[in-house]
Amino acid sequence: MNREVIEKAENIINERKRKNEEPYTLILEQFSKDEKFSNLRKKYQQEIIENAKKEAYGEKTNKTLQEKLKKEIDEYFSKNGVKNTISYSCKKCQDNGYVDGKICECLKKEISNILFEESNFGKLVSFSEAEKGAQGTLKMLYEKMKEWCHSDFKKNIIFLSGQVGTGKTYLTRAMANELIEQGKIVKLVTAFQMSRDFKEYRSTYNETILDKYLSCEFLFIDDLGTEVIYKNSTIEFLYQVLNERQMRKLCTIITSNLDLAEIRDRYDERIFSRIANRETSISVILKNEDLRLK
Repeated sequence: MNREVIEKAENIINERKRKNEEPYTLILEQFSKDEKFSNLRKKYQQEIIENAKKEAYGEKTNKTLQEKLKKEIDEYFSKNGVKNTISYSCKKCQDNGYVDGKICECLKKEISNILFEESNFGKLVSFSEAEKGAQGTLKMLYEKMKEWCHSDFKKNIIFLSGQVGTGKTYLTRAMANELIEQGKIVKLVTAFQMSRDFKEYRSTYNETILDKYLSCEFLFIDDLGTEVIYKNSTIEFLYQVLNERQMRKLCTIITSNLDLAEIRDRYDERIFSRIANRETSISVILKNEDLRLK
C-alpha cells in the first residue's frame, strides 16, 4: 500500500482523536487546579505504572488501590456534572487506528475513502438506493451481490459483463460502498488507467505502482476491454495481478463490455482461466434486463 495514502489516512484519524480528546483535556486542566484532585490523579497514575511493571515481570498484582483511586476520580467528575470518559469515534481502537499492532477497521475505511477519491469514479451509492425501481432478475442480482459482500469470499473474482447502460458501474459503486462500510480496503480503477500504470511499471519497475494493485483487499477494475493494450506490459501484468491476488485470496471485481469468449480472444488463456474458473469466480452476463448468473 502506498505509504502516502496510509499517512494521509492516519492524519485524519489523529485529527479525529485530537478533537474528541480536546473537551476532556480542557476539563482535566480545569480540575487540576484543585490540589486535592491533582494529588489524587498523580497517585492513580503512579499505581497504574507500578502494576504495569509488576505484570511485565510476571509478579502478582493487587489492583484494589488502583480501583479505589479510579472510583474517587469518577466521583469527582460526577459531582461536577461530567463523565470521566472520552467519546471516541471508534470504540475498538480509541481513534488510534490500530488495535494490538493490527490496522483497525476505521483506518481501513479512511484509506478506502482516499483511494476512492483518487479514482474519480463519482459518487458511491448504498444498495438500498441502487435497488430502487429494480425488479425481477435485476433485483435478484443486487441481492446476490450484497450477499456476496458479506460472504466468506471463497468466490474471489466477480466478472460483470454487459453493454453500456446495463448498470455494471452503478452496481460496483454499491458493492464498494457496502465493503467500505465494513472497514475493507477498496480500490477502484479504470482498465485504461491500469494499463497505463502497467506500461509505466514496465519502464521504471517502481514497485509502488504494482503494489497498489496487489495490496488492497478488494480491487474493482472498470471497463476491461476498452483499454489500450501495450506490448509486453498490459496482458503480462494483468495476469500477474489476477494470479497473485487469487493466491493471496484477495478479491477482484471486473466490469467489461466483453463476454467470456471475447476475453479469451482479446487477452490469453491464462487470464480467461482466472476469470472463468467456476470454483473461484462468479460471472454475470447482463443483456439489457435479461441477466444470467453463472
